[in-house]
Amino acid sequence: MVRNLATFATAMLLIASETIRSNGALNNVVREMSFTLSFFASPTTFGELMTGASRRIVLLTESDVNKEAVRILMAANDRMDFAVIVAADRAKLRSCLQAELVDKLANLNNIEWVGRDFDFDRLSTSARRCRRRMLRVSRQEVESALENNQFVLRYQPKVERNSGSEWLTREVEALVRWHHPEHGLMGPLEFLPEIEAFGLMDKLSEYVLGEATRQLVTWRKQGIQLNSCINLASSQLCDPMLVEKYAEIVRAAGGECANVTLEVIEQDLSDPDAPHVRMLKALRAKGFRICLDDFRVASASLSTFEQMPFDEIKIHASALRRAQKDRVSLAVLAAVTGLAHNLGMSVCAEGVEDQETYEFLKTIECDKMQGFLISEAVIPSIIRRVYSAKDEPATDEAVA
Repeated sequence: MVRNLATFATAMLLIASETIRSNGALNNVVREMSFTLSFFASPTTFGELMTGASRRIVLLTESDVNKEAVRILMAANDRMDFAVIVAADRAKLRSCLQAELVDKLANLNNIEWVGRDFDFDRLSTSARRCRRRMLRVSRQEVESALENNQFVLRYQPKVERNSGSEWLTREVEALVRWHHPEHGLMGPLEFLPEIEAFGLMDKLSEYVLGEATRQLVTWRKQGIQLNSCINLASSQLCDPMLVEKYAEIVRAAGGECANVTLEVIEQDLSDPDAPHVRMLKALRAKGFRICLDDFRVASASLSTFEQMPFDEIKIHASALRRAQKDRVSLAVLAAVTGLAHNLGMSVCAEGVEDQETYEFLKTIECDKMQGFLISEAVIPSIIRRVYSAKDEPATDEAVA
């Protein structure tokens, strides 16, 4: 059974069948989306879990679509916030004399069908849609959170291969959480869309940059030499004052721009003179390192790769999974890694969660990695406690 990562506002509930229990796609979604994973094997346990104030996402397989399960869901429909993902063939269910049950499920407000042979991308997309429908935060709540310091940072270590076979902890990625007074500790996917819609992303990002830089300064005073990675929203690249503003925030916090990597997601890179690309170049000229985040080996990006202002590319976990299963994908990924190295860029693998993926990274000569094999995102005191100049990623001591 996958261990709980934290107590978050949304829990994913899972039928305790061996087929689903061992499903790698499900485990990956649970970890990436910071869900709490619970199992139930009987109607009684299911009914008990479908109570309380916490929000639920229920995953049903074909055998789980029965009268008792549907009865429990219908009873809970008017008294709690939940969603249902059905991992079954809808047409087949209807043909198996379960049409009435399928129709009842269809009347639920928050339901997704992923099919019995779902993969990570399909399940992840459905789970995100379910969670978005359950979350409702107001502009007033967000502004209050900013004013009352309800946003907190967690830090996920990133390890880098040295000249030998050892891995060193050199960086951490600063990840924001919202300590909501009612919903508890909320992950970024649960509130960033609202913050973006309210036009408050700049305020949150400025807070994260300042707080992360101050933490770096504190660590350095304690003898912990780390750099920090910060996510930069695409919408912020339109701010003409961004470069000077960010440089001033880092300076005021006592840090240096060279110690901060700004991670941006892949956009249209076909035009090196596009405004957002010029902004990235200006940030880099000021001293910030720039990382292309969530890189999925899109061919459109490779044509102008050499003209982009990137110091690093971060390979998305889905691209790693494809390369592990498909020889063509592996060849493409290895070529991308080689191109990045020839252009002076480092390559980081994200979402590294098992020894198999760790061993696979050797075949593409990856420089850095981060993921649950190394550590979850943790509070600063844990970083200080486990910090070492030589972290072996595959050992228990390396996992925070």
